[in-house]
Amino acid sequence: LKSAARPTGVDRARARGDRDIAMSPEGLVAQAQSFVHGSACTLVLPSVLVAASVLLLAYRGVTEEEHHLPLNGFLANIMLQMFPLLALKAKIYSCTDRVSLVPMVLVKTLLMHATIGVARVVSTVADPHSETIFGLPMLVDVVLLASALGLLKWEFGFTLSPVKWWSHVDVRNLVVLSVACSVLIEAYFVVLPHSWLSAKMQFYKQRLDVSKILFTTANYIDIVAFMPVVWRLYQAEDEHEDYNIGTHVSTDAKRQVRLFFAFVVAFYMWDDVVDPILTIMDEPVAMMAHAAHFMLLLDFAGFFTFQVAQPTSGGIKQSGEEVLGLLAQTDDDDNC
Repeated sequence: LKSAARPTGVDRARARGDRDIAMSPEGLVAQAQSFVHGSACTLVLPSVLVAASVLLLAYRGVTEEEHHLPLNGFLANIMLQMFPLLALKAKIYSCTDRVSLVPMVLVKTLLMHATIGVARVVSTVADPHSETIFGLPMLVDVVLLASALGLLKWEFGFTLSPVKWWSHVDVRNLVVLSVACSVLIEAYFVVLPHSWLSAKMQFYKQRLDVSKILFTTANYIDIVAFMPVVWRLYQAEDEHEDYNIGTHVSTDAKRQVRLFFAFVVAFYMWDDVVDPILTIMDEPVAMMAHAAHFMLLLDFAGFFTFQVAQPTSGGIKQSGEEVLGLLAQTDDDDNC
């Protein structure tokens, strides 16, 4: 039997070099990325949070002493909001090249949130009895709406035209569907006998109220705000097979991703944290549902931002053209 060869000075130097690389900031980032994005552990937290929202709704249903339809509907809305985020993260995780499968989703999602802002602002203005028209909620809604429009105009180069907005078929259809559902729901409460409404539902008037319709519309749009992202990702593999090989994400695209998620986190910081603290502190189940939704959003924002920020291996098509990925699309490249 031959004796094992003793490590040479070159081997020891190479081992030290490997350890140094592993302990360097770049090596630690690579290890963290492999753990966070390269294993199924990345889907554990969002799955737990979605399950928690389902359990909160069920708990509220079996323990309530008096049926409170607005609160139960509100909890159901939060639960439904979480499913697109979970589906989105699962799809991005399962794709070979995650970043290249993200098309105009930033623009489409900003359009959805800008529409939410418009509905909320007009709803407040349209209510003649509103006491918050000059309050903090109205101020925040105006600031967030202006921020969304500013990002669309100056960061993404989107033409702020109703015609251009209307050309995004998926966004348009979801908004129209939300308006139709809100009209039906509000009309349903109008035709209900007054005696059927609980004490907490007596504020409903016996006529359709434009302000309430717009407020409900904003809530329904909020539920489906990320659906254009999910649809486009599930269509991308069939429509853009060339983008599954590799991606070079430009510096501009990385900046757009950071600004986009800064806006989204600020938007839901108000919706899920600040506003509930100011208005529904006496409803702990609703507070927990808001917390679960916000944690899920932070989880996805961190997941995607961390991934985009990392160096990616640029892919080259057979023709020698560099693959820029679908993040490089502009609003003129696709109107679906």
